[in-house]
Amino acid sequence: MSESAVIRIAVTGVESTGKTTLTEALSAQLGGLVVRECARYDAEVIAGQATLATLERLAQAQAEACEVAVQQAAATGAVCVVSDTDALVLRLWGEHAFDRAPEGLERLEAWPNLTLLCAPTIPWEADPLRSMPRLEDRMALHGAYTDAIAALPNHAIIDAGTHEKRLDQAVRALQNIAINRG
Repeated sequence: MSESAVIRIAVTGVESTGKTTLTEALSAQLGGLVVRECARYDAEVIAGQATLATLERLAQAQAEACEVAVQQAAATGAVCVVSDTDALVLRLWGEHAFDRAPEGLERLEAWPNLTLLCAPTIPWEADPLRSMPRLEDRMALHGAYTDAIAALPNHAIIDAGTHEKRLDQAVRALQNIAINRG
């Protein structure tokens, strides 16, 4: 299989919206590969010491991980690669925390064929890296995500209230772009 035939899916959204759960379930259902969110394993992020330079480094690391996964998928015949984050997460994180977006997002922005935006319609779960337990805060930031993905050619909002229904929405979104690629 050629690298251009591998479908590249980015899952995005505010914290605690089921991105990781959807990424893993979608990849498993489709026989694809998962790219984990580099930020979740980054020492500066874990220590609460992320800077704009951290986000720029993470953008490059995430892009590299996505590109390597596409090569692996092509070599093994996997249909898709699903990334647990995207450039939009880093851009909005930078704007929120540092009043400007990090530089160097272009590779990661260009990577996906389909972007799935997970809405904050499932209960928030505490996690050491999460800081927005109030639904009002998550909904406000979700509005910025919604505005940003509207400019993308292939996107869908995943807003069902259960993980199973979210997976169904994601599969339908993928089917729609497969038909359009067709």
